[in-house]
Amino acid sequence: MPITVAVFANVLYHIASKSIPAEQNAFMGLVVNYATALIASAVLFFLTPHEKVLVEAARSNLACVLMGLSITGVEVSFVMIYRAGGELSTASLIVNILLALAMLIVGGFYHEQITAQKLFGAALCIAGVIMLSLQ
Repeated sequence: MPITVAVFANVLYHIASKSIPAEQNAFMGLVVNYATALIASAVLFFLTPHEKVLVEAARSNLACVLMGLSITGVEVSFVMIYRAGGELSTASLIVNILLALAMLIVGGFYHEQITAQKLFGAALCIAGVIMLSLQ
């Protein structure tokens, strides 16, 4: 179920990113996005089991801040990709393939094994990006 939700949410995310009006400042779009996300997250927080608000807030660390900054980067980059003419059918695919390659390297820092199978998959990913870029 979580994978289905992630796929569905990502499809909506990309459709919405491409549909943000070009004449709107991209960052005002993000302000509206985050205000909506703040309200939705707050409602979901109160609908799920939790400790007191301050106890839960105190459990946050730098990773929460870094995630917020990275989400901002992801969102503004996709808005810019689509405004520059990026296609729904390929922009996300190329970004996610390149992300998978980067995470293969990052995984090494977490002592994850880089196997021949993973390297073969990485080679296929690189070939895929090249093929998609030749359009």
